[in-house]
Amino acid sequence: GTLKSKTHLDKMMGYLKYPPADTCCRVNLISSSVDEVVAELTNHLKEQNSNYSYSIKQHEKIEDLVVIRGGSSQSSTGMDELYLFNSPQKVSSTRIEENELQLSALKKRRGRGWPMTHRVVVVDRFCGEAVLRGANIFVKGIICADAGIWKGEEIAVYADIRLSKSKSLTRGLLLENYSGRCVFLGIGISCCKRSEYFSQSTGIGVRMTQTAGPPQPPLNGFLGGKMMLQNLPSIVVGKALDPQKGDAILDMCCAPGGKTSHLASLMNNDGFIIACDKSRKKMISVRDFFQSMGATCIIPLALDSTKSLLELQSSQCWRSPKEIVDAASSSKKDGLLDVEGFYSDSFDRILLDPPCSALGLRPKLLIEAQTSADLMKHAEYQRHFVRNAIPLLKSGGTMTYSTCTINTAENEEMVKFILSEFPCMKLVPISPELPGCAGLPGVGLTDQQRGMVKRFDPSGEADTMGFFAAKFSKQ
Repeated sequence: GTLKSKTHLDKMMGYLKYPPADTCCRVNLISSSVDEVVAELTNHLKEQNSNYSYSIKQHEKIEDLVVIRGGSSQSSTGMDELYLFNSPQKVSSTRIEENELQLSALKKRRGRGWPMTHRVVVVDRFCGEAVLRGANIFVKGIICADAGIWKGEEIAVYADIRLSKSKSLTRGLLLENYSGRCVFLGIGISCCKRSEYFSQSTGIGVRMTQTAGPPQPPLNGFLGGKMMLQNLPSIVVGKALDPQKGDAILDMCCAPGGKTSHLASLMNNDGFIIACDKSRKKMISVRDFFQSMGATCIIPLALDSTKSLLELQSSQCWRSPKEIVDAASSSKKDGLLDVEGFYSDSFDRILLDPPCSALGLRPKLLIEAQTSADLMKHAEYQRHFVRNAIPLLKSGGTMTYSTCTINTAENEEMVKFILSEFPCMKLVPISPELPGCAGLPGVGLTDQQRGMVKRFDPSGEADTMGFFAAKFSKQ
């Protein structure tokens, strides 16, 4: 019982520290094909002179998904030999000579555990998590660095893991003045000298050559418009919603736009998709992303979906989403359409992926504690989206509900809430052909209902992020 649950939770928390073994590339069918993407990925990774070999193949069940997995190292030096006590060893092409440092500084460096073979760069936590997913390091992510780093030098990279509420560090610190907790990320090649890390606002500062986690392919910005990197469970949501040509679809919380663009790809732009987020800044960025993907059927709106249901007055005529959009004027400031909302029974399908506690995201270099009260606040906020979504859905329409968390209050218990509060909503099974496991027992769903939803366990065989998805039909 309790001991088994705690053991399972501890196991999941362990997996959350690392990225999934597979890198998922979702093909944009509007502008490319699986065969084309596989061929270009194969050539690209051959040209990288990586320490790792990679397998590239189409997913067995999801036809627009290409999966990349890193194989064994091609170098003679294994990870156990390369890294000792979280510091790089035996790869010293730029060893710090003792005469470069005063004796007292050298003693202090040794005492603090910094490597003696490499100069060091420390990046922020979010940059560090991106590195573990295969990203290189942009200059804006660098917090501090050793003195004397030059372009082309092989350096050791660490990530600062201070709490979000902690006082932020001043960028540009010398490593000797750094105080905080950090973890080793890997080895990289500096793309510029130290001073340029902090004088430039854009560009890559460090190109990673080997990371401490599972091998991830270097795909930053590669094949933009033809594919995008997307987590497997997020791709499952689009397939579960099953958009049909000509549908009117609402994505209530679309940023950063991956799931919305997937719907456009599946429909081949033959339909009408409203994509919402209350942040104008996010929607401007998302609009540019949709354009890069050729997703012309998507209308981006800066709209709070918890306030998107319009009440039809007796003096008004019901108007479809397309009629409302066609009559809307554009903002002079950013060009986004000014739309206040939509009437009930407007959409054939709704994708609801509301803000959540995000406890399933991987990798997490630091898992910050949240109280049960904090977690319940997320669930209550999500109910506001649900209460707006269901009236907006047409009778006979389909809605998916999904989160990137492992918290049952936001997952199985939210399904129970929807079914109990809205008798018009019927839980329907997501195709058993799609990946995912049954929901958890003992949190409000029957065994039959648990089998209809998809829960993704970070410690499970699929090795994915933590995620949950359910599908409903409105009667």
